[in-house]
Amino acid sequence: MVLEHSPYQDPRTWKMTPAMIRARQPFVKKNLLGLSALLLVTGGIYVYTYRFLNRDNDFADVPIPPIDAAELEKLKKEYEEHKQQTSNK
Repeated sequence: MVLEHSPYQDPRTWKMTPAMIRARQPFVKKNLLGLSALLLVTGGIYVYTYRFLNRDNDFADVPIPPIDAAELEKLKKEYEEHKQQTSNK
């Protein structure tokens, strides 16, 4: 049967018996140390990857050409027209 009675669990509450707690006691520190090592490695990989992917220097070496005032005014006008069209929808 799937839910057979275990000698290390109380049959009424399904909690660990004192014998099971004593049997697991020598391994608690090693298990916590192993868990913390796994979490630190996983967290380190996550942080390293996140910082690597969020670098924003893809186009740092591409020079930006200067823009004259007339072209800037034209672009501002187009932007305002587009903004009004999208707000009317």
